[in-house]
Amino acid sequence: MAPETTPDLAEPRTGLFRRLPTRSPRAKQPAQPAEPPRSPVRRWLRRARRAAMWAGLGALTVIGGTSAIGWWTSDPVAIAIEADPRLVRDVTQLTAVQMARVITPKTTEEIAEALRTTTGPVSIGGGRFSMGGQTATTGGIQLDLRQLRGVLAIDTVLRTVTVRAGTTWREVQEAIDPLGFAVQVMQTYNSFTVGGALSVNAHGRYIGHGPVSSTVRSLRLVLASGEIVTASRTERPELFRAALGGYGAVGVIAEATLSLARNVRVRREDQVMPMASYVAWFREHVRNDSTVVFHNADFAPGAPEEVRAVTYRETTAPLTDTARIRPRDQSGWVRPTALEVFSRPGWGVWTRQQIIEPLAYRLGGRNPVTWRNFEASYDVSELEPSSRAHDTYVLQEYFIPVERATAFAGAMSRVLRDSSVRSVNVSIRHANAEPEPLLTWAPTETFAFVLYYRQETTSEAQRAVGRWTRALIDVALAYGGSYYLPYQPHATHAQFRAAYPRSDSLFAVKRAVDPTGRFTNVLWDLYAPDPSGALPAVSGTRLPSHLPAEVRLAADVLPSVHRTEASTWTTHPEWDLVYSSEQYAAWLAAGRRPSAFPYAATIGTFWRSYLGTWRWTRERAEFGGRTHLMLAVIGTSTALEYGLKALYENSVGRVTEWLAPEGTTPEERVAARVNADYARFIAIRPWYEFDYAGALRALAAAGDAPGAGRVRRAERYAILWLEFQAKRAYATLIGGGTQVAYDADEETRWLLVAGGSPGATPPRTDSVVTLPRGYRALRVPRYAGVLTALRALAADSVPVRLVEIAGNGRVAVTGTAPLGWRPAAAAAPILAYRVPTDPARMRVLVDVPVLELVQFLRVEESRPDGLGIDHLYDY
Repeated sequence: MAPETTPDLAEPRTGLFRRLPTRSPRAKQPAQPAEPPRSPVRRWLRRARRAAMWAGLGALTVIGGTSAIGWWTSDPVAIAIEADPRLVRDVTQLTAVQMARVITPKTTEEIAEALRTTTGPVSIGGGRFSMGGQTATTGGIQLDLRQLRGVLAIDTVLRTVTVRAGTTWREVQEAIDPLGFAVQVMQTYNSFTVGGALSVNAHGRYIGHGPVSSTVRSLRLVLASGEIVTASRTERPELFRAALGGYGAVGVIAEATLSLARNVRVRREDQVMPMASYVAWFREHVRNDSTVVFHNADFAPGAPEEVRAVTYRETTAPLTDTARIRPRDQSGWVRPTALEVFSRPGWGVWTRQQIIEPLAYRLGGRNPVTWRNFEASYDVSELEPSSRAHDTYVLQEYFIPVERATAFAGAMSRVLRDSSVRSVNVSIRHANAEPEPLLTWAPTETFAFVLYYRQETTSEAQRAVGRWTRALIDVALAYGGSYYLPYQPHATHAQFRAAYPRSDSLFAVKRAVDPTGRFTNVLWDLYAPDPSGALPAVSGTRLPSHLPAEVRLAADVLPSVHRTEASTWTTHPEWDLVYSSEQYAAWLAAGRRPSAFPYAATIGTFWRSYLGTWRWTRERAEFGGRTHLMLAVIGTSTALEYGLKALYENSVGRVTEWLAPEGTTPEERVAARVNADYARFIAIRPWYEFDYAGALRALAAAGDAPGAGRVRRAERYAILWLEFQAKRAYATLIGGGTQVAYDADEETRWLLVAGGSPGATPPRTDSVVTLPRGYRALRVPRYAGVLTALRALAADSVPVRLVEIAGNGRVAVTGTAPLGWRPAAAAAPILAYRVPTDPARMRVLVDVPVLELVQFLRVEESRPDGLGIDHLYDY
């Protein structure tokens, strides 16, 4: 037998089998200090912390579990709609005008036939690159000339080309380039139609010429009567002068004959210089040099002291690029990214001047040589951003006498800086005097200051643009200049008349050939006077889609007229809880058991509302952190409330339901009334002001009402008393916090309307303010009061239009509709989901232009399967 061994206690042991050293029983053990007894307070605090931890974990489990189940069980609905061809938008997407009809003629005779066989106002559209509704009028007919295309004749001896108005400059270039010709004057980009360019009297970077009108030999016009006439400097010269730069006021430009130039080789040169030296340098090196074809000078508005002058001179040097015309599609990420950098204040200007421009002007060689047609064939696709929903790029232009150009550049930059304009570039172009058109912008030799800037698309941003635009127009007028009309029409009528003093002559010609004023658009809806010389009052059927500046200025002084546009969309998730309360009240009132209510799906509809409105809003406006925080608090508290209800009602509640088969108890009827009252109340007041004390009194009074099921009634009383007390405490907490964190909300909203019965006002209208040109501002109670007012307007026998709500031009509307519903024209669906308590219907949130809102209400509420409108989010 092997001898017994004793392990070496000094050997280190690890893990579970480590042997601890033993002490001899004879060894004296050191005295251990006695642990002080724990106080009752500390014991209770420890227990409270442990209880709070478990309660928190339980709450998170309920919130997370019920939210996940709710998301899974709530059912989103997709609503696909086709674009309405009658909704005419411009390239900026800022202006959308609802037409009654769009006609697409392909020949001059078809234009004449359309005018003879239709009635009502008519607008003329080409490429739709104007930026303020100059091709459309509300409720009118648009003649869309984009199918009126084709080069009809090229005279190589007289060097002329005859084209239809819907032909693009690129199509002209493709026809004349093989013959060695080039367009004499056109815009920098060849995407525009010839008719549109003549209607706005466009210009480019050409030296030695005026605007495009200076190159026109003759026009073929269609008058309002359907008569087809020829106009030139010698034949019907009054029509010639009125049509060029006349924005469709006197007739349709159907065909034009234009002068051509030779297609030559051009060499690019660029030079950076102080702005103070530019005018003198231009006169010495560019103005009288017959070899110069193109020229422009660019500067960053944030640094107006320095310009980069770019000149293209005729040359016989070898080509560095043999392509004759640029490709059609010039889209890409480089140019839009550079423009976005340019629009950044501060470092954007430095990056442009020190990095991007020097690099761009060195790529491809220091002085590239190309064909003239190549340099004249840029396409607007190179400027197009990935989206124009949240912000967009817009042009403005100011024409200044040459001798005042330097001073204007500084004044312009100051206005832009003081207004925090996100300007991208200012390009200076030159034009010789062209006094012939009645609305000439070049009565003398002129520098054009072309401002390219970035702006948000919200109503607040558009109002801000209007303010600094009017300030810039005043500056231009002070320097003896004017402004260009194809852009957003923010000018007052007085500014328009000062910039275009011969407009009275244009309107006199218009009255002679268009006595009923049939040809119109947003521009002429704003600025064309009636025969007496006064601006006509608006009506529910005839009004501009853009608010006149005089009305804007008068409305802006009303107290609390403006509210943040984004809130019309972001408010919906909160109101989803209103609809949940209504559904729960109807559920109980119908005698249905609380345990069967779809609590989880109701939680899911809130989170779907939150996600859907966030996705929609972030593409168009700011969805701030405070909004996220508010909705997160509401969502988690709702998920906790409904989750606990679901757990309780499907456990204890089911047992007491089984014990009371007689039906609904008086306490449950109180719960139904309280939920219905709550839903009605928060359509008028904030939810945390609800009278939960009154609900508790009603619950107590229900105890005296007869009813069977003593166990069920006692259980109902206890759980409802606990619920109302908890909500009362929570409302007090949230109400106090809201008053600290937020300003008190206005209890009224301003509605701007046009037309309607004289003197008629909706019920509960607080006050009426008369504004210029027949507009009225109505102050009505918020929330339900706004919808009540709009229904009253929709019922008016005299046509009426809503123009703005709380200073904004778009509004979100919600309601329920049967599955398969499609919105009326002009409404865009934001989100939709099945009603948890009625799967045959869906709740829909749509975005509607305010100008079309009254008609939208009329149509939807008259349809048997239309949208049952619950609420209009009045900001």
